Amino acid sequence: MRYAVVLHNIKQAGFGAIAPDLPHCHCHAETLDDTLQKMAETMFQRLEDLRLAGEPMPKPQAVDALRENPAFAGGIWAIIDVASA
Repeated sequence: MRYAVVLHNIKQAGFGAIAPDLPHCHCHAETLDDTLQKMAETMFQRLEDLRLAGEPMPKPQAVDALRENPAFAGGIWAIIDVASA
């Protein structure tokens, strides 16, 4: 599935990332590339945890709808395609 991710530059701490459609799915790293890689791994693990718990996979929302949330203002948007666990 393809999920939107929003990243924010954290002064002197690198980048933080959140997957709005996946509760409790966030990470941070020093570089943008490292943050995207770590986020892909975090998302895969979160989906695996949901699968093992018998929970439904959250449906991805459109980035345009997510961008309307003021909590994500100024963020950098990316799409991460996470293979099924």
